Amino acid sequence: MKNLINGPRRSLILVVTMCVAEICGMAGYSLWPAMIPDFQVRWNLSSTSVGWIGGSYFFGFVIATWPLSSLTDRVDPKKVYLLCMSISFIGTIGFAVNAQGFWTATIWRTLQGIGLAGTYMPGLKLLTDIVPESDRSRSVAWYTALFYVGAALSLYIGMNLNGLMNWKSIWIFVSIGPAFALLIVWLIIPATPPKISYKSKKSLLDLRVAINNPKVMGYTIAYFAHCAELMGFATWIVAFLTYSHSLQHAGATGTTLSIGTIATFVTLLAVPSSVIGNELSALFGRLLLLRVVMFGSAIVAIILGFSASLNFPIILCLLVLYGITVTADSATITAGLVEAADQGHLGTVMATYSLIGFIGASIGPVVFGFMLDLGGGESNSLGWKLGFISLAVMVCLGPFAIAQGHKHR
Repeated sequence: MKNLINGPRRSLILVVTMCVAEICGMAGYSLWPAMIPDFQVRWNLSSTSVGWIGGSYFFGFVIATWPLSSLTDRVDPKKVYLLCMSISFIGTIGFAVNAQGFWTATIWRTLQGIGLAGTYMPGLKLLTDIVPESDRSRSVAWYTALFYVGAALSLYIGMNLNGLMNWKSIWIFVSIGPAFALLIVWLIIPATPPKISYKSKKSLLDLRVAINNPKVMGYTIAYFAHCAELMGFATWIVAFLTYSHSLQHAGATGTTLSIGTIATFVTLLAVPSSVIGNELSALFGRLLLLRVVMFGSAIVAIILGFSASLNFPIILCLLVLYGITVTADSATITAGLVEAADQGHLGTVMATYSLIGFIGASIGPVVFGFMLDLGGGESNSLGWKLGFISLAVMVCLGPFAIAQGHKHR
């Protein structure tokens, strides 16, 4: 194994291993959105409460990502990764055993978010430490894009096992994912020291190394906008499809499709969308690509919010289009961040990027849920219109932030 890892395909093996571990480690990522309709009835939850539980996952990410990602500038990211994958496993099992309502569900989802904080960006840091600079942008694009495979697979499992197994058994079953991820990273990834910066120790956990770089902050605020839009949509897509499906005539075209299959397909569109978006940015420039994609996504979001009662094929087409636009900016933003950062402090920059970005991820579902309640709840079309308008407003912050950052040379 050691000879294989140290051979000419070392980088490829590392990337493949980390991507497989990323997907498996996220097995519980989308279980909550997949099972919202059942949990809402089971625990008598309002839409705002549902949004808070959905957002708590990203709150856990936010409170942990800064110290954990910054730590990878000083220690082997593998150590951080293994510890936090263990936390992901414990959080998933804990939800199955102990979640009984709003507060307990929030606590266990927060713990799962902490697990993601110590695996997603530290895993990316591990890749950028070892992949040649010439391949870095593409490796980052693939790692970022395959995040959505993990999200989609989790959603598919949740939607298709729900009804076949009781909910506790589903959560126990998906805990196999982080356990397997822990095993393969421990066995395959060598304990290679990271590219550590030996500059002033004050730089560890010091946000100024990111804040004082205008380009970095431009991409970071854009990531905030991207995450708010994406996670708001991802949390509520199943509920939106359920509502729209209820408005269709019996036997209408497209209504025989499983809601879980539709949601999974839309989520999986992120993989080609994110990778192709990054490739197009190399041809046409990041600024132009991000303006077109993010403003375009805002327009599609508003149209989708007003479409719930239209013929189902039209809704499906809009969902496919939105599934593309909502993710086409992801890898481009992250690759821009990596390029703009001081490589000696990349872990701290990534920590700041994740911290601010996933604050957006925790806010997005809550804002959507609040607007939904404000408009009369899931059974009222006004609520869905307001919810999707909120996503459009949030994503529009991105292009302005990046343009402002690029004014400083």
